[in-house]
Amino acid sequence: MGNPETSQLLLIVSDGRGLFSEGMETVKSAVRQAREANVFLVFVVIDNPQNKDSILDIKVPVFKSGNQLPEIKPYMDYFPFPFYIILRDINSLPHVLCDALRQWFELVTAVDM
Repeated sequence: MGNPETSQLLLIVSDGRGLFSEGMETVKSAVRQAREANVFLVFVVIDNPQNKDSILDIKVPVFKSGNQLPEIKPYMDYFPFPFYIILRDINSLPHVLCDALRQWFELVTAVDM
């Protein structure tokens, strides 16, 4: 655990696929630990709207107990990061990162007051 008076920002830039390869609970636990350590997580999902495999189109099976068939749900319904941006135009990445940084500074300074 870091100093509770120190806020940190962690920017993750990825296509967002394969997050649960280590297991859904492992990822959720890591996100929870980062939040408890006062780390503000922002996940920037690089997406291509022209691609037939947009992250918004991905579905995942959700298994229930017993012998029930799994339900198919949107992947983003289970996305473990509370703050994320779906970026469809890579040229706007600098603007999006600046906006995320500005919002983080606003949150940090609001807590300090």
